[in-house]
Amino acid sequence: MAWQWQCFLSFAVVAVSAAASLGAIIRANNKLRRRRPPREDDAASAAAPPPPWISCWSLVPPSWLLAFRATAAVALAAVLAWDLRTYDPSIMMYYTEWTLLLEIAYFAAATLCSAYGCRMVYYYYPSRDRAVDPDPESDDKRLLGQSGGGDEANPNGDDAWKGAGRLGLQLMQIGYQVSAGAVVLTDAVFWGLIVPFTLSAHFSLNAVMACIHSLNLVFLLIETALNNLDFPWFRMPYFVLWTCLYVIIQWIAHVCGMTWWPYPFLRPESSLAPLWYGARSISFPE
Repeated sequence: MAWQWQCFLSFAVVAVSAAASLGAIIRANNKLRRRRPPREDDAASAAAPPPPWISCWSLVPPSWLLAFRATAAVALAAVLAWDLRTYDPSIMMYYTEWTLLLEIAYFAAATLCSAYGCRMVYYYYPSRDRAVDPDPESDDKRLLGQSGGGDEANPNGDDAWKGAGRLGLQLMQIGYQVSAGAVVLTDAVFWGLIVPFTLSAHFSLNAVMACIHSLNLVFLLIETALNNLDFPWFRMPYFVLWTCLYVIIQWIAHVCGMTWWPYPFLRPESSLAPLWYGARSISFPE
């Protein structure tokens, strides 16, 4: 990698983007910590996030959401294995494969969460007949890990949902939002720029490429339509950090001897590199 003025300018753009994203995340988290409900009862209700194993549609049971998430994780993992078999492990240097791997990790975590939720649901509703439940709101509180007055405590982790469970939910939300931004970016670039303008004898659209750049978005759209996750916009800087991490690893790989670039516009010594890096950073403001 030749060291030219464009390189240093590109480094500065990525460093400023990463620092600004970290600052935005820290400020947003500090604001959330300073918010205090006026009463203890409000604190308990405000602290409880929506159950991630319950769909936003009341007619969709948790078991259906579990089945979909497990199917998505297995299908995307199979596509990634197909991709590795078609090419070689160096294909993992592409941003598309990074995005696919992150999406697989999200659906795997969501599957485990849904499995835990189904266990909770059938623990509290063994008959699955909610019509005869005199107080469904108290049952919902128990599913959220809150005490329901005289209700018996859940012996399988009611307090864990307030500690490690809360952290797990936040990580799921971050993975979900980063996957959403990365999938939209990769599919828009692939179908809007690469396929129409760069197809040639050296690069042709094949079945594995079409599957990767279609199934990733299809599964994510279905998940978005079904899940009950919050979408706090202050976490979008995590997507910028994810992209910055990818770029930095590319630079490190080339410093260590890698000779080819997955994408020509990543070359920091090219005259348009600072412009591209700047456009990438301002396209996703905090």
